[in-house]
Amino acid sequence: MIPRIKLYSEALYPLLKWYSENPEDKDTKYAISRIIRFSSDNPKQHGIPYMYSLGALDEAKKLEIPNAEERLQWVRWKEQNHKSGLRDVGRQNGTFHQEHIVPVSQIAKKLYALEKITVSRIHKILVDNLKIAWILKTEQKTLDAVCRSGVRTPELLTSLNIYIKGFNI
Repeated sequence: MIPRIKLYSEALYPLLKWYSENPEDKDTKYAISRIIRFSSDNPKQHGIPYMYSLGALDEAKKLEIPNAEERLQWVRWKEQNHKSGLRDVGRQNGTFHQEHIVPVSQIAKKLYALEKITVSRIHKILVDNLKIAWILKTEQKTLDAVCRSGVRTPELLTSLNIYIKGFNI
């Protein structure tokens, strides 16, 4: 098990047990989604690099971001506009967007569907579904127009001309 994801899995365990018995509890549901989102925040802690679109890589190279490919794999959302990060002008009007290829809502649905809730099953779902990529804002707009929080398949992204290394290429 990946130690940091195991920690998040252990934190999710009692919340998922509670929520399975109290599905009307919106506060617990919200806490679960926040933990899922937070668990994906630092790829270096997991050893699972972020993916990136070919468009994002091309743009990073045009912007002369040093070690562009490596930065796209390891730069956290919080470092997006740092000099040592992607040097983006900001999150609102910037160039890059960090996209959950498997949306948090879809990961949560998989966790809620567990018939037998265990830390190891939670861990497996997190590891199998923490697919995050740096893409261009323009690619985000295209993707959101078609599939804001639904299931994203390699075929869907290919049909939208969004090519993500490690997902659909």
